[in-house]
Amino acid sequence: MKKKLLLFGLGICLLFTACSGKNTAENTKKQEEKTDDKQETKTDEEEKEEEKKTDFAEEAGVELTKAPEVTFVDYSEDITDETSGALLLSVTENSPVVSIPENEAAAEKINMAFEQKHAEAQAYIEEDAELARSAYEELSEEEKKDWTGYGYGATYKMVYSSTKILSIESQNYQWQGTPHPNTWTSSYCFDASTGKLLSLSDIFTDQAEAGKIVEEHILKKITEEPYKDGLLEDYESFVPDVLTEDVFYLNDKGLVVICNPYMLTAYATGVIEIEVPYDALKDVMNERYMLK
Repeated sequence: MKKKLLLFGLGICLLFTACSGKNTAENTKKQEEKTDDKQETKTDEEEKEEEKKTDFAEEAGVELTKAPEVTFVDYSEDITDETSGALLLSVTENSPVVSIPENEAAAEKINMAFEQKHAEAQAYIEEDAELARSAYEELSEEEKKDWTGYGYGATYKMVYSSTKILSIESQNYQWQGTPHPNTWTSSYCFDASTGKLLSLSDIFTDQAEAGKIVEEHILKKITEEPYKDGLLEDYESFVPDVLTEDVFYLNDKGLVVICNPYMLTAYATGVIEIEVPYDALKDVMNERYMLK
């Protein structure tokens, strides 16, 4: 009987020891998870703080006394067929080179953006040249006599430069034997003191309300001469789609919005630029970029 009691007591002790060990392990695991979570949270907070510091440093920039200067490198060329010598693609292209002696880092940042654009353009140029080669080879000998090749263009120009803002516009076209080339205009607006490419969220404090103001000015412009006769069907429903990140810039008068063909009007109407005065945007615009 005593032996049975002894064995029973020993079993109880072992059971308690196992349970205790299990609880200890679970508590240890939970404590480790809490510690890991705490470390992860701390890491996230630290990263956010570093990002804020970086953004602040970037926003602080350098106050300039002279506006950036812009020159252009010409990359235009005629690409011909190696065998026949026929013109495949006529390329008209240049690339901006920005000089800011008072802030070389900002100039380098801007120039890198355009160098990347130039590199990206080469892929389109190669693709168009191959399309032209295929089209040329499919022609009869008689048809080849009238062949003029395809065309590709990306031509930049400076539209505004000050100690605060640098605005550059790009006029683009692509022609592949169609009745008329596909043309469009894009733009790039930089903070001259930092080299940052500005987005709509940078210049507007209330982007939704700013969009409404811009839409009113677009509607007013396109419904007047000489644009009203070229309006597309249901054009009003597409007005909110006009203002995007690559079709606006700032100058000394206000925000300029570019409306490309086929957005609201027919191709023949051409590119329309709508200027929205700073006075109209004063309640929804970042004071840093209010140039008037």
